[in-house]
Amino acid sequence: MSASDGAEAHPPASAESSLATSSMVNFTDLPLHTKMRMLAQYAYKQYETRGDLDALEMSIQCSRVAMGVTEDDHPEKVDIINNLGVALSTRFKCVGERRDLEEAIFLRQLTNALTPDDSPDKPSRLSNLAVSIILRFEREGRAEDLEEAIAIWTHTVELVPDSHVDKPTLLTNSGNSRRIRFKQLGKLEDLESAIALHARAVELTPNGHSDKPSRLNNSGNSRRERFERLGLIEDLESAIKLLTCAAELTPDGHPNEPSCLNNLANSLVRRYDRTRDLEDLEKAIAHQSRAVDLTPGGHPDKPSYLNNLGSMLQTKFERSRSLDDLDQAITHLTNAVSLTPERHPDKPRSMHNLSNSLRERFNEACNAPDLEEAIRCSTCSVELLPKNHAARAPMLRLLGGLFDTRLYSPHAQADDATHAMDAFLEAMQHPNSHPLERLRACRQYTNLLSEFPHLFTTPPRLALLDAYKYALGLIPRCIWLGNNVRGRYASNELPVIGTVVNNAVTAVISAGEYGLALEWLETGRAVVWSQALQLRAPLDGLRRLHPQLADYLYSVSQALQHAASSPSSSLPLPTEPRKTQPSLEGQAQSSHTYALEYEKLITQIRELDGFKDFLLPKTLSQLTDACVSGPVMVINVHKSRSDALILHGVGDVVCVPLPDLPLSRATDIQSQLWDLLRAKRFLNRSRGEMRDEDSDERGGRVTAMDPPDMMRKILADLWNWIVKPIMDVVLTLVPPSTTLPHITWCPTGPLVFLPLHAAGIYPKHESTNTHPQAIMDIAVSSYTPTLEALLKPRTKVTAGDTEYPKALVVSQPATPNCDPIPNTRTEAENITSLIGQSTHLDDTGGTVQVVLEGMAMHDWVHLACHGVQNRMDPTNSAFALYDGRLTLSMLMSQHLPNADLAVLSACQTATGDEKLSEEAVHLAAGMLNAGYKSVIGTMWSISDYIAPEVMRVFYTVMAEQVKAGGELQPAYALHEATKALRNKPGGVDDFIRWVPFVHFGL
Repeated sequence: MSASDGAEAHPPASAESSLATSSMVNFTDLPLHTKMRMLAQYAYKQYETRGDLDALEMSIQCSRVAMGVTEDDHPEKVDIINNLGVALSTRFKCVGERRDLEEAIFLRQLTNALTPDDSPDKPSRLSNLAVSIILRFEREGRAEDLEEAIAIWTHTVELVPDSHVDKPTLLTNSGNSRRIRFKQLGKLEDLESAIALHARAVELTPNGHSDKPSRLNNSGNSRRERFERLGLIEDLESAIKLLTCAAELTPDGHPNEPSCLNNLANSLVRRYDRTRDLEDLEKAIAHQSRAVDLTPGGHPDKPSYLNNLGSMLQTKFERSRSLDDLDQAITHLTNAVSLTPERHPDKPRSMHNLSNSLRERFNEACNAPDLEEAIRCSTCSVELLPKNHAARAPMLRLLGGLFDTRLYSPHAQADDATHAMDAFLEAMQHPNSHPLERLRACRQYTNLLSEFPHLFTTPPRLALLDAYKYALGLIPRCIWLGNNVRGRYASNELPVIGTVVNNAVTAVISAGEYGLALEWLETGRAVVWSQALQLRAPLDGLRRLHPQLADYLYSVSQALQHAASSPSSSLPLPTEPRKTQPSLEGQAQSSHTYALEYEKLITQIRELDGFKDFLLPKTLSQLTDACVSGPVMVINVHKSRSDALILHGVGDVVCVPLPDLPLSRATDIQSQLWDLLRAKRFLNRSRGEMRDEDSDERGGRVTAMDPPDMMRKILADLWNWIVKPIMDVVLTLVPPSTTLPHITWCPTGPLVFLPLHAAGIYPKHESTNTHPQAIMDIAVSSYTPTLEALLKPRTKVTAGDTEYPKALVVSQPATPNCDPIPNTRTEAENITSLIGQSTHLDDTGGTVQVVLEGMAMHDWVHLACHGVQNRMDPTNSAFALYDGRLTLSMLMSQHLPNADLAVLSACQTATGDEKLSEEAVHLAAGMLNAGYKSVIGTMWSISDYIAPEVMRVFYTVMAEQVKAGGELQPAYALHEATKALRNKPGGVDDFIRWVPFVHFGL
């Protein structure tokens, strides 16, 4: 799939070679050893140009004659030995004869022994030796060969200055060796080194140089591999640019043209996998087909190109469901397998891909021979692959999946379940494989163990709950801190993590381990959000005993936090102006470097006495304080069962089964709500667009019932199936009081988007304002993305203190390029009249930088402006300020230790992304992440005429709380504000107006 992993440095055909064809008189006068050397060089050049194996054979024979007739002390002897080594190494790559490779290594070792250390030829000859050693590694998998080759290339790179003609070749070879070790062992440091080495090689290669395309190829391939590991789309876009440039610079008919097309096609397929843009897939297949057509039979790269084309056609089948596409894929993959020598390093991959396509055809046509052949190919691929190879986990996963497939079929065999279990277990425990592949293997293992516990011929080596515990341990490795926040949210890992955690929690609840279920939910939900909190974790204990280590960890954490929240830019092409490259390249590189250093530091700290649990997920005893202000209800929704886990008291956990809430029903409720909101444009409208006359009855019918009736049904379903069963238990756990109890919801899955705080039975045309069957009349509700978000000290004030918390009030009545929302100014003026110490930034004063600076100097912040939920990139959800957007990614980079209350009087500030339901990807969570203890947000769009009224009541109650002293309780203040809105004449039925206001945090 890539260009040759070893660029050999050999003497080009000299002027004497040309003389051999143009002046036979002079040629015949030359000594025999010189004639043979020149003929060998000329024949090798013919092979390079035309791929003629007969010419390569002639080159080898001529070199042998030349070596035999040349005296040992003759100055040309070393060149002849070196050239023979090059030719034998090349023939090994074409034919695969081991004796050619061993002789090439011997000759190159001899060449280096005969070459003085100060010779200008020493670096290139050392490099050639390393090329042959790498070839032997790829054939036999001996780790010592790889390490020796890397050491040689590291040394040669250091030997020559940047001005040396061979420096780019040495950098390329050194980079390729690191890429190979990364593929073998999966260590990200190797890939980072490869990317840097390849980028330097491209930089040192002048435009127009014949090797420029191949070096662009290597650089592009390295970036694509980092995309495959980390999922950052910028890496893939950069790879495609580099590979496109390489293909365009390669002349038609050039021997490297197929390689360039192959690499570009592979990157386009990766982008198709992410974006599902069919044009990328079609282009990839066209490029790959041309690469196959341009490659003559017998060429060593032909099997690899056939393999890639077959894989692309299978990808097309997955979309088209055309058996013709699948049959073509199997034909190409079968040819690739048959053309690949038995001991060739690509053999396992080809057999793996063929096995996968055969399984697809079995699933479509139920042809038993396809399944049996798939199992045979998959078994062979696993047997041929070295035990420590990073690709072993996905190959084992396929093998286990094939046994699992046969287990479900009429052709099942007695030991299928055991064979599948063994394959999945080895895959999940393989240390060098990608953590996500291992996590997927965990999911397959636990699914098998759950569904067929009675079919195993031997007892499982890892019990179900132990397997889930192992899976949760892999989660921190799957979402890598070296990616920026957007890259982590866009990665493929999060949906897999969500499924595994959901299954694990369901299993442990079924086992009655409710406390452990809470711990696992806390570990596996809001992973990216929790990582950001981890970077800000207090280091007091570490600083007392190890101050220098604590300070260094703090500085690395700060740097990583800044790098992770910065928007990434596409890297320029090497042909673009050099002046822009260092900062952009440094941006990506620094983030990864900081992450590697951070991981090393954490490992080092955990080895210290008393710090073995440093920054590990919190235990139940550590989470107990999350319920200090009242019970917390964590709700797990699964296809087999749903349950609420109530944390209360001193860490007691009560489980409330929710038998009427299967996952399908929860998903249906969410769909009903969002269909209603989309139809009424409450998920895409801003404050400025919403007018008081926009009644819910206008705009046509969205379902069989009017919108108020639909919302009434949704709130009733939430009450009957979720909230009432939970509250029946909660009210027995809280002591009697004259005030309503405070409860906090921590929902999961589709419940994240549902207004549990407003659930209830609301009879139509109700004449009273009392609704004993509504949650708002029996409790005050808050939300939290995680339990850890509640582990903050509550804010207290002294009674009668005239020192109000300092408030920053931002109003945007006329933000450029947005609809006007003039009532924000009235809203802000009402607030400043109620709060003693406040700073009001209105209109042009509300710029991004000024607001960020103001947030750092004030305890409270009120943002009355447009809010934008970006579904394509949730981290770009933002507040629209006068000169630009204050985005979620910016907020997540802030650390405001004195922050207390944030009021987000804007639209959709607590909406989130339905594809990332477990990740709290909304502006309200971003403010919690930045340090605010309490946040008021909105679940959907709000009216510019309603918001000032709600905020007037809210701040009136907050002012009373400040005057009374004690703990401030914004949740109660918001409860009073929305209740006042609900209790207006006709207000109860105006659900879409009063329901969206929500409180997060303490």
